[in-house]
Order: sequence, then C-alpha cells, then structure tokens
Amino acid sequence: MLTGSFKYATPTESLGRISHRCRHRAWTFTTWRPLQTQSTAETVPFRKQLKDEAKQKKGDAWKATVGASNKTVRAAVLENWELTVGLEIHAQLNTEHKLFSSVFQELSMATSKADVEFQRGTLLPAIRAALALGCQIQNRSQFDRKHYFYADQPAGYQITQYYQPFATGGRIALHDHDGIAPEDSPAVEIGIQQVQMEQDTAKTVLQPPSEAMLDFNRVSHPLIEIITLPQIHQPQTAAACVRKIQTLLQAVNAVTTGMELGGLRADVNVSVRRTDQGQVVLGQRTEIKNLSSIKAVEDAIVAERNRQISVLEAGGFITSETRGWTLGTTDTVKLRGKEGEVDYRYMPDPDLGPLLINEVSNTLGATLLQAFALTSLCSI
Repeated sequence: MLTGSFKYATPTESLGRISHRCRHRAWTFTTWRPLQTQSTAETVPFRKQLKDEAKQKKGDAWKATVGASNKTVRAAVLENWELTVGLEIHAQLNTEHKLFSSVFQELSMATSKADVEFQRGTLLPAIRAALALGCQIQNRSQFDRKHYFYADQPAGYQITQYYQPFATGGRIALHDHDGIAPEDSPAVEIGIQQVQMEQDTAKTVLQPPSEAMLDFNRVSHPLIEIITLPQIHQPQTAAACVRKIQTLLQAVNAVTTGMELGGLRADVNVSVRRTDQGQVVLGQRTEIKNLSSIKAVEDAIVAERNRQISVLEAGGFITSETRGWTLGTTDTVKLRGKEGEVDYRYMPDPDLGPLLINEVSNTLGATLLQAFALTSLCSI
C-alpha cells in the first residue's frame, strides 16, 4: 500500500490529520489541515444548551421582578399576605399486582370495566403507609367512581375512595432538622385529613411541539393519595413535608420508588389572604398538578404565591383552576378550569362491595412498632 503526505499549513498553525481512501485503488494518502481554535470547535450538547438557556431566562426574570432596588418592597408586600398550602401526594404502592387485576403489573394493560376484582394484597402496603402517618384505620371503607373524560383515563372514570377512605386523622411532625422554614422553627405539626386508595391513570409523554403519547400499562396501578389539611404557610416547609412523607413511606416499604423515579408525585393547593385587613376566610385556591421533585414543590408554590398576590394587588381576582409549572420557569400556567365535586359526579362503584378491614391493622401496627424499636436500638 502506497502512502503519501503533504502540508500546506504554516508551522505555527494547529494541524489535524484527515485520512482519505481512494474508491478504485488500494492506496491512501494523508493530508494535514489546520484545526479550528478551541473556542469555535467546542460543541455544546443540546441538553446542556437548553439547561443553560433556562437558567439564563430564570435569572433574567428574577432580576427584572425582584431586583436589588425592590427587594424591600417585595418583603413589605409579603408581610400583608398569608400563604396557605395543602398537599395531595400520590404514591405507587409496593405490590406485584394491579389494584383490580390479579395479573402482574409489568405484563398487563388497562383493566377492562367488566373485569374488576379488588386485590387484597395491595391493601397491606397501604395500611403500613397509613400507620406510619399516624392515621386511624377504618373498619369499613368504600370505593367510588370519579367521572371525567380525559385521554389518560380509558374507562371514563377513576375508581377512588372519596366519601369513605380507609384511613383518616393522621399527622406529621416536622422539626428544624427536617428542613422547615425559619418562621416555623423549632417544630410544626401538619394534619393528615385522609389516606385513600385509588387506581393510577395512563402516563402521558409529551412529544414537542404538539404531540403526546400515552402509556396505558400504568393504568390501574395501585396508588394511595395522602391529603393534608391546609396548615402549611411556608414554601420551604411544604417541601420539607413532602420529603418527610417520602422518607416515612420508604421506611415502612410501602412504596416502590421516590420522586426521582416517578413513584411519587405531588399536587399543591395554594391560596393567599390579606392579614392587614382582618380577612378570616381563606382565599380562592388553585391547584398545581404533577410536581415530580422536592425542589419543584417549593419553587412552584413561590411562583403561584407571587402570581396571586400580584393579581390581587392590581385589583383582580383569583379563579378556581388547575395550573402547571415547568422546571426553570418563574411562572405557573393555566391548564384548565378546576372541576368541583358536582362536575366529577361521584357515585359508589356498583361492581365493588365495601372494603372491610379487621384485626390485620393491629397486627401490622405492632410489627411496625417492633421494627422501629429495633432500628432505634441498633442506631444507638
């Protein structure tokens, strides 16, 4: 094989080798060409470029709205308003089967409306979660149908526990080491209104610019929904509450994964009311859906709080609606009008009888107490 080389660059230039092969002859030759400088040749990955642009956009928006000259004004405005937050946390239960089907989760598609059979094994991790949150297990609970028409719900309704949940009346204690806001130091207690079992919906995967794909394998996965009382008044404390609940659920082996893998999602209900005019009734709330990280919970609450205060300070009013929030932004966006109890047309599910829980909750409670006692002794 015959090879040859030649140069046409000056000695001071950076040189790069490019090899060429002739299509018809068995020989190659090597040429030397000047390389681009590092500043022009360096390629930035597209993902990093998007993240950098989002950070730049977020920083510019922050400087425009809360610059050094008006930080005092913003703090003064916030002193006249009280934030109130309630959480709705959805967690996938650690069980092999779907909620109403005996087949394995990874092998099954959506359960048909005619084939509905409650799987008793899904109840055990749900009870462990409720006991970890200090809830009272109800001897009798009931499944209800929540009607709405959306692409991720093929049956046209979701089976949940609206009127008679299986657990009520819990609480969660948060302390300084949990990361609560300084305003709530040294400790704050958040009430749990109820914990209910329900089936999951399909997973929506957005395909920009205008398409969305649906993964129906997630339909009817067993979930618990943890609903807190509206007793949170600081964004940082709300984030700490979600983190603490996630830790408790993982400690009792009630959930599959945490927020980092999509096994736990949070919806936040946000409202504000004036404190300088003696307003007693809570303000109109809005709901921010499907927050998938602890940081997202805090940032979304801050963004919605600031939006509501700005609207009310300008003489406007807040409407009941569902809003969304995207990582890297400083504003929430309207998704749709907020449905109410009448719109969902709740009714007892005619295919499912009442759920009766007997002494199994006492047995699980005693087992959890022994496990926590052993863990405490081992950590000493």
